[in-house]
Amino acid sequence: MMNRRDMLAAGLFGSVAPAGGGAETQDQTDSILRSGLGGIDSSIDEFKNTVDSGLRGNSMNFGGVALVKNELQRYLKQSGKFPEYVDIGVSIFFDVYDWHVRNQQQIQISRLADQRMAIQFMFTQLILRWENTENYISQAYDR
Repeated sequence: MMNRRDMLAAGLFGSVAPAGGGAETQDQTDSILRSGLGGIDSSIDEFKNTVDSGLRGNSMNFGGVALVKNELQRYLKQSGKFPEYVDIGVSIFFDVYDWHVRNQQQIQISRLADQRMAIQFMFTQLILRWENTENYISQAYDR
């Protein structure tokens, strides 16, 4: 019969001691553990990004609106005035639209003479260029 001290010592040392299979079994266990932890890391990062974007939404410092703001700031520093136009992709267009909805701002969308859509953002017309990539932002310009 085992006493309590022997049972506790066996449990503690048994968990620390390597398995009886040797180095080969230990290597398999390590690789399985690494792949499992890598999967957990990617899942945590995906969850963090989802929660982060859900809580922040499109703000002036995050998302597609922040990219448009950076372009407006660049033009403002160079010329001393806001640009008249910036060409944007589809994803940026929807981000700006969502920003207006989230901040309860009036949405001014118009159709231009060349059948393109434009959305007013601050003092600039953002022209939708659907043929470019979704996150496309051109340099600001005046006509």
